[in-house]
Amino acid sequence: MPTAERSAGGLRPGLRLKLLLAASILLLIPLLGFFYVRALEDLLLKGQAQGVISTARAVGTALNDRPSLFRSGEVYPFALAQESDLKIDNLPVPVTVDGLADDWARQPVAPRAVGAGAGAPDTRAFSARYRIGRYGNAIYALFEVSDPKVVLRDPDRDGLQTSDRLEVAVVTPDDEFLRFTLDARGSGRASVYLLMSDDEQVPDTRIYGIFRLVPGGYLVEMRLPRSLVGPRLGFALVNIDDPETLLPAMTIATSDTSGKDRLGAVLVPSPEVSELVSRLGRARARIWVLDVNHRVIAQAGSLHAPPAQADPNQGLFTRLWEAAARLMVRPILRLAMSEPNEDFQDIAPGTYRLEGREIDEALAGATGTRRRLTPDSLAVVLSAAHPVWQEDKVVGAVLVEETTNDVLALRNRAFEKLFAALMIVFVGGIAALLVFATRLSLRIRRLRDEAENSIDPNGRVLGTVGGSDAGDELGDLSRSFADILRRLQQYTGYLETLAGRLSHELRTPVAVVRSSLDNLKQVELPDDARIYLQRAEQGLTRLTTIFARMSEATRLEQSLASVERERFDLKEVVQGCVAGYRLAHPGRRFVFDAGPGAFTVRGAPDLVAQMLDKLAANAVEFSAPGSTIRFELRREGSQARLSVLNEGPPLPADMQGRLFESMVSVRGKQTGEGPHLGFGLYIVRLVAEYHGGRVRAANLAGGRGVRFEVELP
Repeated sequence: MPTAERSAGGLRPGLRLKLLLAASILLLIPLLGFFYVRALEDLLLKGQAQGVISTARAVGTALNDRPSLFRSGEVYPFALAQESDLKIDNLPVPVTVDGLADDWARQPVAPRAVGAGAGAPDTRAFSARYRIGRYGNAIYALFEVSDPKVVLRDPDRDGLQTSDRLEVAVVTPDDEFLRFTLDARGSGRASVYLLMSDDEQVPDTRIYGIFRLVPGGYLVEMRLPRSLVGPRLGFALVNIDDPETLLPAMTIATSDTSGKDRLGAVLVPSPEVSELVSRLGRARARIWVLDVNHRVIAQAGSLHAPPAQADPNQGLFTRLWEAAARLMVRPILRLAMSEPNEDFQDIAPGTYRLEGREIDEALAGATGTRRRLTPDSLAVVLSAAHPVWQEDKVVGAVLVEETTNDVLALRNRAFEKLFAALMIVFVGGIAALLVFATRLSLRIRRLRDEAENSIDPNGRVLGTVGGSDAGDELGDLSRSFADILRRLQQYTGYLETLAGRLSHELRTPVAVVRSSLDNLKQVELPDDARIYLQRAEQGLTRLTTIFARMSEATRLEQSLASVERERFDLKEVVQGCVAGYRLAHPGRRFVFDAGPGAFTVRGAPDLVAQMLDKLAANAVEFSAPGSTIRFELRREGSQARLSVLNEGPPLPADMQGRLFESMVSVRGKQTGEGPHLGFGLYIVRLVAEYHGGRVRAANLAGGRGVRFEVELP
């Protein structure tokens, strides 16, 4: 296809674009990989859920029928209130009871505020906080009291409740209600009394305490035997500001210590249970042991992952892969998959009670599971609860929790590797296709250019295509093109020389015929015979004219290469030719209209005159007698435009593009006396192209005639 026609056809997708579009189906592979990893994630989550259930079942089974861990006396049927109950944490090391808070600073026990009593004039003036924990068979407690006016016990007064003091109320494992009071005359060992009644007290040595004065208040540190503490325990701090009246100005307490049923419940985590669940636990899992009142008996493990440690033995390739994945792959994956977040907030380790659907199901005797979001919605926690049995009675539950972060991380890393591998294959495949398509496109374009350059715009074969040695279909196509063009070149060469050969070969027979006719003229012939002689002479004349015109086009083509160029005024040549046409064709009116100035052209004025003769002859033949034939010469930029206009029949639409080809004529019948072979306008085109110009023809408006235009530089 010629270049002009390709441009007119608009932009169309090339071979490379089509191959890229065909290769885009490979993008479905990462999508299928995404669905595969999603299915793998569901499978892993199901496996994780089964693992959590199995752990809960294993821990629950290990705690079954162990009354030493779930004593019936510690399963309380009464209502519980978190603000008055006491949770006693296990201490990793014992505490030295010396009235100093240094030991407690190293213990994993957070200080808790003592609740304020009613009727206090200023809760900021008198306040306290405490810490309590268990180690071995002893319970330790530290009270830090803020009291701007400390009233110590007066040794001259033996009555009860005559100074600032700490009251301890306890229900023993034997269900006995006991009340103790601790006071002091100064820093040192506190005096401990067992209150028999409001008016009677006796010294008691089961509780050991130290009283120490500090700026702005005092500290009380004490040790209680574990055997003394049963299901209930409470502390109260009594503040007396007036040593004369000895009336309590304020009392703050963990619970009401005046009666057995008003004390807060005690939760003492079992170290045996904690040790057991630690051994049976899973990595990245948190295990809770609860009693029937939803209170935490033991807790082990953490949901948070330990800080990642760099592998010192990691190879260079692995480090480069991690860096590339972090910079390129993971930002893309975050658009479809979220990264697990370890910076989430969940249940604090010292939580007193736990609630949940799975816990209720476990305490009802069945295994329960639940999936929940953390309070900050940054992680998903999978939990399973299993009942703990004592004979045929549920005495507690085991709750095992794990986040899905490990599964999400495994999913992301698996898809990351899969995605990276697919992208490498995809990019490599696309690059290979592009290289292949580019090479194929270049070969096709080279073949196209060679084919186009082998034939000029007029259909003349100028050369052939260099056949490719490639063994593929494209190489076979190029060899076929080369063979076709070679045969076509031979045939067109034969046609181009046919006119000259015919003219040369027939000139001698024509001369013989003409001499014979001349001899016949010298002989006396009847009148009817002379008619045939005249007809023979006319036919011979026509045949001679045909040979002359055929030779004219051939001679012109051969002589163009040797014609010398010169600079001449086109205006003068056209003006002289038009003057000659007025004399040669008196039946037509010739008009010449030229622009101002000279029209300098570099070429051959004789050839231009020959071109004008053909245009004038064509205009005369297709115009009516008495009509006007107009010659116009105008300057358009660097081009001289010569126009020849004649009135007459319009050009057929299907012939306008072929009008200037060799041996093409639009005459339906002879319009003059001589024969017409279609060489006239072909000569016009040859002369115009020789001068670097072009020629075209078009119908006048309304179909009233034809306009020929020749543009010369």
